[in-house]
Amino acid sequence: MSINKYLAIILIGLLAPTWLAAQEQLRSIAANKLQKTQVSQVKSQAEDLELPFIDDFSSTQVFPNQNRWIDNYVFINNSFPIDQPGYGVASFDAMDSTGAIYEDANTNGFIADHLTSRSINLDVGADTSVYLSFYYQPQGLGDEPEPEDSLSLEFFAPGENKWVWIWGKAGSAVQEFKQVLIPVRGAIFLQSGFQFRFSNRASLANAYESSLKTNADHWHIDYVYMAQNRHYQDTVINDLALKTTTGSLLLNYSALPWEHFLEAGINEVNTIFPVHLNNLSGERKFYSPVFSISDNYGTSSGFEKELLADEIQSFQELRYDATFNYGFTSDAADSALFTIELDIQSTEEDLIPGNDHLQYQQVFTDYYAYDDGTAEAGYGLVGDGTVNARVACRFNNYQPGDSLVGIDLYFNRSFDDANQKYFNLAVWNEVDGQPGDLLYLQDGNKASLANGLNGFERFNLDTAQVTPAVFYIGWYQVTRDFLNVGFDLNTNNQDKLYYNLADQWRNTSFEGSLMIRPVFANKSKKTGLDPSFKQAEEINLLVYPNPVSDVMNLEYGQDLEGATVYLMSLSGQLAVPAMKISKQIDLRGLSGGTYFLLVYKENKRIANKKILILHE
Repeated sequence: MSINKYLAIILIGLLAPTWLAAQEQLRSIAANKLQKTQVSQVKSQAEDLELPFIDDFSSTQVFPNQNRWIDNYVFINNSFPIDQPGYGVASFDAMDSTGAIYEDANTNGFIADHLTSRSINLDVGADTSVYLSFYYQPQGLGDEPEPEDSLSLEFFAPGENKWVWIWGKAGSAVQEFKQVLIPVRGAIFLQSGFQFRFSNRASLANAYESSLKTNADHWHIDYVYMAQNRHYQDTVINDLALKTTTGSLLLNYSALPWEHFLEAGINEVNTIFPVHLNNLSGERKFYSPVFSISDNYGTSSGFEKELLADEIQSFQELRYDATFNYGFTSDAADSALFTIELDIQSTEEDLIPGNDHLQYQQVFTDYYAYDDGTAEAGYGLVGDGTVNARVACRFNNYQPGDSLVGIDLYFNRSFDDANQKYFNLAVWNEVDGQPGDLLYLQDGNKASLANGLNGFERFNLDTAQVTPAVFYIGWYQVTRDFLNVGFDLNTNNQDKLYYNLADQWRNTSFEGSLMIRPVFANKSKKTGLDPSFKQAEEINLLVYPNPVSDVMNLEYGQDLEGATVYLMSLSGQLAVPAMKISKQIDLRGLSGGTYFLLVYKENKRIANKKILILHE
């Protein structure tokens, strides 16, 4: 996808309207859960580093390499940049090292992230051949920095103990990566103890809804390189690099329940994977790539294939598809994990030998996933008219007899946690290619914004559900607030995502994948239901007749005395006023159709029954 197309997609979601009508929104993320759940130990300053200094951010994840940098504010990733020179960049935004928006963040502007080098020995006399170069890009797949925002570079003068501003760039819309080359000259810098640092000035959007105040003003840098014997035209970096991993090798998903995959078999394996190379040097490079898959949990021998050896011309970027034939076989029991490696094996040593060998983890556990695990944006419905609006994501179930027992959701944080609102989880079947009948509704859900596994929060269903071969999961809005659910812009499953305003289902206007995952029971139980989920029958509640035409009878024990009963329509609305539980409920005043009977006691739901009303 071109940069211009990415820009068009992002602008649709990020331009805040001046009116409050119901609408679908896409926003930049407001917190980075990968950073928050990692631990980075900043090393104390040791002896000076010697030249050359180089970092392409391919050898670390989440935080900068502490052998080169002394702080950990920026986010090391390969998901936010667009068409970066090589795998991995350092991203600057409005969030601190814990993944939360800075406490002093405001709409007027503030200094946000820093990336500071360790001290470097530049005691080279009057040498004029020391240069620092780097690539930069504003926005990428994040938020566009405004003209009053900026990215800056400073040099540290050890003898004067001060930082000196050297270079800066005002904010702008996304553009291709550009290289900057700067000489390091002058006696105040050419000493031992020299340092350099990047920083960004950011400002929060003055959004009309608190839940829409999210992360802001992204910049990305790559290939930071400082050395002697350079000159003002020395823009060539002698490096052959991979730009991406293989990504998921499944045809439709990034992850599957292991037993569901065994049911689908080779039909779910995508036997084609991408190879994306970039030769930044002025010479052609020869390479002989090897592709391999290893079984982490089981004892299978895995797979290995030597790809066609070839050459890549100077300054050439090469994309092609390679093929393999492997069915992901393993004797692992309940889940499986495979490491996929692509090693280019360049025949000549270059500046950064490690960035031509990348890995990807193919996960098979208890959930289906479209996303790659990293949110570049947040999705939701907001504004007047969104109470009882719906969002639904389509899934194919490879093992319809298995039970849906939970739903994983990735919630970005909004400023002051303004998106921490209640919502109703929902499950639908499919009718005419879109969400159809409501099969299950569960209210009382709210994002805790705690750190779940990989940033996802798991909502266990009160009653396990046996789902059809095609089903939808999602939510009903309870408030008009933007829930800010994670949205992956690097995998596109636009055709699977629907939203409903004014009782009309529409396909989303945004390209990407909603970060919502259906969770299934462990089939080794062979019951189709997870016994940890309490059923209504276990608390001695009997509802009959069902279907019912006029009066519904309830039989229950002493443990339900004083409970409150709610009767909900398929649209999630209260069909009759809440009432204390009783032996009979008159339903003659309600229209025929499907309803949900919810029983609460001491603010805890203890029963959920589907009721069908058929008037004679």
